[in-house]
Amino acid sequence: MVAMRSHLLLIGLLLTGCYTTTFDFDDDDLVADDDDLVGDDDAADDDDSGDDDDTTDEPDSDGDGWPDDDDCAPLDPETYPGAPEVCDGQDQDCDGVPDNGLIGVWFVDADQDGWGAIDSGVQTCDPDPAWIGQGQDCDDADPAVNPASNLQVDGEDSDCDGRLDWLVSLYMSVDDDFEWCIDDEATLSPGATSWPVGAAVQQWLPSGSHVIGIRGWDTGQVITAAIAHAEISTGQQWLSDATWRWDPNPAAPKGSRVGWCGVGFDDSAWQPANEIGPIGTSPWGNAPSSFPAGSGALWIWDTFPVNLNTQYLRKLLVLP
Repeated sequence: MVAMRSHLLLIGLLLTGCYTTTFDFDDDDLVADDDDLVGDDDAADDDDSGDDDDTTDEPDSDGDGWPDDDDCAPLDPETYPGAPEVCDGQDQDCDGVPDNGLIGVWFVDADQDGWGAIDSGVQTCDPDPAWIGQGQDCDDADPAVNPASNLQVDGEDSDCDGRLDWLVSLYMSVDDDFEWCIDDEATLSPGATSWPVGAAVQQWLPSGSHVIGIRGWDTGQVITAAIAHAEISTGQQWLSDATWRWDPNPAAPKGSRVGWCGVGFDDSAWQPANEIGPIGTSPWGNAPSSFPAGSGALWIWDTFPVNLNTQYLRKLLVLP
């Protein structure tokens, strides 16, 4: 067939209108074309063979949908990337952390007040049914003591905030009259009694710093003397003396001493109070009668001579 084709003269006839055109083709051209066709067939075969190689699947020994190379447990169908964790100490989701997302901190709640003992926390994903998920109970033997408690017991920390509750007994008097506050002048309360009697009040305060403030005045503009005594159940006392401070400019506008009854107030421009004498000192004698027997509080005032009848006094005290 090839020999015949090598001697074959192909004549192409192209008819256009009334004319006939003859083209001569060399048999070499035909052979070349045949070679090209053969080459194309071979290339097509090679391409098909390549497609077959690309579709080869990677092994998935446990059939969980993840190739063995990507599966941290290729023989366990329950373990693969993204699998749900089970509380068993194993790493089902292949993130390198066993029981990830299931472990919490659980606390023993011996008094069953809904708060676990501070030091009883255990990390686990399988807690005892009696354990709870919140701690911070500073006394797990007393159901009345926990972070949500409103109970106030003298010298105890009922709400577990690290601060003790103190019932502070406060005795005050000013000749002639006064108002008093603790930590905030917006809470100024009237003395409500005559100076020979004085006022005796009790106030719950937590551990830490506090300020007692007294605004006193003398109606006759003779002398505005004050006396004060504060104590807690431990016997600790804070008495009026030269450690109290008074405002040397009591006639200044009210806005000039904002915060004067608060802990953070800057009283560096205020002056130490002047000591006059203890209870029994003339002209006050044994007044005020409401004070504890044997109180060591001193009558104090601002300065001589008296030309203003109003004074502001403050005392910082720190409760244990």
